[in-house]
Amino acid sequence: MAGGERKEKIRIAMVGNPNVGKTAILNALTGGNFQVGNFPGTTVEKKEGRSVVNGVTVEFVDLPGIYGLEAYSADEEVSRRFLMEEDYDLILNVIDASNLERNLYLTLQLCNLGAPMVVALNMLDEARKRGIEVDSRTLSETLGVPVVETVAVKGEGIEELKKAIFSPKRCRLRARTREEAVRLAESIVKFVVRKRDEGLHYLDKIDEVFTDPVLGMLVFLSTMWMLFKFTYQVASPLVALIEVGVDTLSSLVGSGTLLTSLLSEGVIKGVGSVLVFVPNIAFLFMGLAFMELSGYMARAVFLMDRIMSRLELNGRAAIPMIMGFGCNVPAILTARGIEDPKVRMATILSLPFISCSARLPVYVLLAGLFFPGRGGEVIMLIYLISVAFAMLSAYALRKLIFKGDADFVMEMPPYRIPRVRDILKNAWGGLRHFLEKAGTIILAMSVVLWFITNFPNKTDSYAFMLGEAISPLFSPMGWNGKVAVALLTGLIAKEVIVETLSITAPNLHAMLTPSSAFALMVFILLYMPCAATLAVIKSETGSWKWVAFSAVYSFSIAYVASLFFLELVKVVWVV
Repeated sequence: MAGGERKEKIRIAMVGNPNVGKTAILNALTGGNFQVGNFPGTTVEKKEGRSVVNGVTVEFVDLPGIYGLEAYSADEEVSRRFLMEEDYDLILNVIDASNLERNLYLTLQLCNLGAPMVVALNMLDEARKRGIEVDSRTLSETLGVPVVETVAVKGEGIEELKKAIFSPKRCRLRARTREEAVRLAESIVKFVVRKRDEGLHYLDKIDEVFTDPVLGMLVFLSTMWMLFKFTYQVASPLVALIEVGVDTLSSLVGSGTLLTSLLSEGVIKGVGSVLVFVPNIAFLFMGLAFMELSGYMARAVFLMDRIMSRLELNGRAAIPMIMGFGCNVPAILTARGIEDPKVRMATILSLPFISCSARLPVYVLLAGLFFPGRGGEVIMLIYLISVAFAMLSAYALRKLIFKGDADFVMEMPPYRIPRVRDILKNAWGGLRHFLEKAGTIILAMSVVLWFITNFPNKTDSYAFMLGEAISPLFSPMGWNGKVAVALLTGLIAKEVIVETLSITAPNLHAMLTPSSAFALMVFILLYMPCAATLAVIKSETGSWKWVAFSAVYSFSIAYVASLFFLELVKVVWVV
């Protein structure tokens, strides 16, 4: 350490803007030996890594990517609080050489803290591709701290960085105000950066296409379509294999006794209900990781922000909204990419209104029975209603509960070809979170649902009793207790409704009218999410309060909406 002091253990706070390669540097410094968790009392992720350098144990704390210490978001508040209140020996400030001015604004704010600091001038290869040359020696002399040139993804400069962390220095510059920091950053860039005039770079031309309101939207929709197909079609054989394996194991155990029934239908199928999501989530996160690491995600978010900002959301909310048409579970997990906690909460609680693929069999059954020859039109209408309610819900939640500005700042990271190792590591992080946090809750819910559908016996279970008890609630829509039972079993999974109706209401055509059938479709679209979705809401919000809110909120909206469409179809639909 500075001044000849030598410690047996040092703690380093890694700080930088988003997308500057902090995680890549952490991987290179620790050999990938780090753990992912949450900062105490928050849902903001942190990465901590350890490495032995020259006989000294070095602990790295990778703080969330931030643009400044003003603490506008949860991430910035966590980083600011850590830097102000926690103990650490030095700051490792990672900056993007291709966007020096933006990064130096944070660097100068860190200088005001007075802590010893080392600067990693990262992504030099990307800067050079754009004709940007940075005089790192002059930058070091100007700031008064060691500046090490690195290309973290290639391992360049890492050994020099390991040496530099033992000789950090305190910055000689101070910026008393935000405006002064901006001016100082501008003057430093003019002094240390030389840019070759090579005309419009080909990557800039690509950006013009990706961010164009028309061409960019076509590229985005095509990209999401490919991701959707990749996620669900590639995963389908694995999902089918898991389902066959679960059913086979369940049938081998049997259900002749209470214990075997619990094992086969409660535990084994409960575990199966967790495992069945694994392929979809794994492929989804691999696709999203490729989009993120390649640099395209930032362009897509920028493009969609123009639309989503009208709903008081931001561009990142568009990704989970689209993924929700496949399954709400991975869609909610995808919402973790939304940095603003209020926007994230509004998005999560609105996603169950997006019609997932599990609801489609119910639509096909009811539309085929009650709207022959017009089933396609009816199902399309249901999907339009789904999008409308999801959007209106997000807007209402932002206006009434999760109030606040939806502004967000995003750097356009350079384009890269992601390494397979990084894609797999990113996907595993999301999958592990699902298995650890949501999987245990889904399993518990599966056992509870098994209990209420099997006791005292299957033909007269608590679920049937409850269905009959609540049937008067649905009498205004023209639904009886048998339909109510099907809605209850739909909490296990929405596709179970079809199976239940085939058992409890084989003469469904005689029990419902076209208007009450359409109202039932709307209700199934909007009412309480399935057990797996509720479990993921719990894992992502960290509170059963929001699970209860989601259940009551969606049920209330579904009830009112089904009554509305019941009367509307009577008036406007000619069957």
